[in-house]
Amino acid sequence: MRIGNTIPIYLNASTNAKDQNVQTEKTEKIDKTEKIEKAEEATESQDESIHISMEGRKKLQEESEDPKDKLPQHIKEMIKAIERLIEMIEAAKEALAEAKEASYPDVDTKRDVLDMHQNQINSLEFARHDAIKMLQESMKEAGVSEPGIIAELMR
Repeated sequence: MRIGNTIPIYLNASTNAKDQNVQTEKTEKIDKTEKIEKAEEATESQDESIHISMEGRKKLQEESEDPKDKLPQHIKEMIKAIERLIEMIEAAKEALAEAKEASYPDVDTKRDVLDMHQNQINSLEFARHDAIKMLQESMKEAGVSEPGIIAELMR
């Protein structure tokens, strides 16, 4: 039994000198194997390390920043408006789901309520679509090329 870097303790150790030499040889082989494994682990961990120059670090920081931060103010406001429309669409969909579960006095009333909610969702979807088109045009006029922003808003 071996504990940390201390001397090994043998619970069933024999008193015979020949057996003690065998035990010592086994211990030395185990120690050598452990040293080799530790050296291999150290080499592997060194291979996994990454070294970045100051220029590379600055570039990574610039890339990690939100691309919306660099946009002109009027485009930022358009994006916020589209995000508000998306929130309104989600709320309207939730209201439609609740309306489907609600009880109504007759089938015609239920149909009218559901149609009203669906029309509201459709109107908001059209408004979002139009706002995204206007955003694309504004970005093109401003010379901004960030397709990720448009893709995110079209989800």
